[in-house]
Amino acid sequence: MVWIQKTVLLTALFFLLATASHAERKQFSQEVDQPFSGSQSPDDARIAAIAKAKLEALEKAGTYIESLTVVENFRLKKDEITAVASGIVRSEIVSQKNYATEDGFGIILVLQLEVDSTTLEKKMQTLAEDQTLIEKYHEIQQREVELLDIIRNLEKQNQALQQQPGQAVPPQKEELEKQYSTTIKALTAAEWNRKAVGLWQNGKYADPYKAVEYLDKSLQLDKSNPKAYNNRGTAYFNLDRINRAIKDYDAAIRMDADYAAAYNNRGIANYHLAEYWKAIEDFNQAIRIQPDKVYTYLFRGAAYKNLYQYQRALNDFSQVLRLSPELSQNMQDRESILLELNELERICGNAKKACDLGLCKAMNYLTSKGFCK
Repeated sequence: MVWIQKTVLLTALFFLLATASHAERKQFSQEVDQPFSGSQSPDDARIAAIAKAKLEALEKAGTYIESLTVVENFRLKKDEITAVASGIVRSEIVSQKNYATEDGFGIILVLQLEVDSTTLEKKMQTLAEDQTLIEKYHEIQQREVELLDIIRNLEKQNQALQQQPGQAVPPQKEELEKQYSTTIKALTAAEWNRKAVGLWQNGKYADPYKAVEYLDKSLQLDKSNPKAYNNRGTAYFNLDRINRAIKDYDAAIRMDADYAAAYNNRGIANYHLAEYWKAIEDFNQAIRIQPDKVYTYLFRGAAYKNLYQYQRALNDFSQVLRLSPELSQNMQDRESILLELNELERICGNAKKACDLGLCKAMNYLTSKGFCK
């Protein structure tokens, strides 16, 4: 009798644990039908299909993640949640089937994403404390959306050529094949970029050597992506190869003259070389593009301080406090503190106090850039 009761209890416990485990893991599947013809290879079609399926599944996962209670406190926008979801979910291809029709060939691919709610809060906390990481994932997603739009346009052009009487003009066909191949390589490059971003921890690359390796592969496949140059520049910066980092920031800015992050990073690099006026010029450009970035004002204020431009430094540090109350929430005498903001050490002290209360975003960023120890 006792044996039977224990068996029933164990069976019930197993059922409850299995149910709880199932409830903690949410799966999202997405099927994509990707046609391809003479200008596309099956491998290229597969890469495009995976990118499409993943992006569409991430939209579903993002909506689900946004609805969870553990995410509400992080105050992330929907597009930010969707972007960072790519870094916190597990994905796999569950089925793939090639087919042939009178018009050409195709591939039907099913991709599945899994969200583990038991670890979601910790992962979201890490992301919420590092706005730079969110921006990096968002940049990758924007690049993939851009490339998939190009692929859709190329597919339409290819269909139009096939419907023309007679054979397509060879130069047109060759140009389509070239553009399609370039775009597919860029999609693969985005995945290498994402692998590098996966190494980002506490405001820097945990393994900058490996990050450079991944970003080298990304840039070999897609030399026209300024975000990858900016990311590799930061990896070199983490290796204390400041001049090499500046070359990559230069490349990013040449490709995108309104890329605020590249200006900001080049400014930080120039600051560490004691090229303070050059740094200020870069920070000015970054602020022109993104006037609400608190850290740019902080870095520019530090550069002004080192040039004995105390009033300008004080103005920038005051702006830091206006944009980021977390740096001053523990300050009882605001006027007294503002007078002391000529010293960068005071900013670091304020950031540490905020971190002691669980708000470590500022401290992690300042430490990673070499301003605080």
